[in-house]
Amino acid sequence: MNCKLFLSAAALLFIVAPDLDALPSPGGQAGEKTLTLEVYGAFAAIQPGDLNLLADYYHAYPLFFYTSQYDYLHAQYGNRFTYSASRSGDDRLKGISSGFPCGIRLKYALSRYLSLSLGLEYLKQNRLSSTSIRYQIDDRSGGLIQTTPQVVTAVYPDFFLGVSAWIPQIGIHLAKPLGKNWQVGGALSAGPMLARCRSVIETGYRSEYGSDYWSESHYLLEMKGAATGWALDLSAELRRQLSRRLSFFLATGHAWRRAADIKGNGRNQSHALDSNAVQDLVENSWQGVWRKRTALYQRNWGEFNGTYYGNYFSDSEVTDNFVLDLSAWQLKAGFSWAF
Repeated sequence: MNCKLFLSAAALLFIVAPDLDALPSPGGQAGEKTLTLEVYGAFAAIQPGDLNLLADYYHAYPLFFYTSQYDYLHAQYGNRFTYSASRSGDDRLKGISSGFPCGIRLKYALSRYLSLSLGLEYLKQNRLSSTSIRYQIDDRSGGLIQTTPQVVTAVYPDFFLGVSAWIPQIGIHLAKPLGKNWQVGGALSAGPMLARCRSVIETGYRSEYGSDYWSESHYLLEMKGAATGWALDLSAELRRQLSRRLSFFLATGHAWRRAADIKGNGRNQSHALDSNAVQDLVENSWQGVWRKRTALYQRNWGEFNGTYYGNYFSDSEVTDNFVLDLSAWQLKAGFSWAF
């Protein structure tokens, strides 16, 4: 199901649907029990902060080790050391900032005012980005600065973040009729969340010197993880009866969804080469728990303090818990069919 298209079509129908006051709605008598099937699409403003850490870390990394360093050298040596930088691709590596869940639920009305539901929701969101920074350096210090390349390129050709989750839920729904065809209400639902996440970062650094010597390093890191967490949704709803059995609803609210103890596989590939020799490709694989770690680098030109995550840390390393947080404000639109 294309949830973006579903939301657009549903909103348009809600606006232009004719007035159907003459049509009786099911469940009209107090105490009448009605079984309905509902399908919906949603926009969720998810911001998985821990998962997005790699995007922030690798965005800041070349800015500190290259841009800040070259700014410092220019301040020290003036016109004897200058440089220019150009970026291609995306302006920065991108994190996940939204999602489009889809869901289905079976609802049983105990009365006009109270219903119970059993539902299943699915969320999947991927984000792929790439960027490259090229530094052109003009060093006229006469050897005062240690070996400086003429050109440095920092490339992130494939940066990927992905999440997915299955969320079965039991819900309770309250409703208040507004005339024959309109209804307002609220809902509370809860259940487990079966979540997965994945990150892939590919880096490349190349330095070119005046003597036609160059060196490169390439690195690929892929990590996968899965865990079971919990989900709790609270929402307010506006519903319109379209026919005897069909109704349309809009709902807005907040969803709390978190999973910790993420575990999964990881692998990396690394190799270095230069104009004189080639180092063989090195590959590793492992299984582990996703954890966060803060890196601190101190240089003459400043301090870099960045947090990243991985599932390869040893027990002796100082790390923090990693949490996959898919909590978000949501806007839902869907249809309900009464049996």
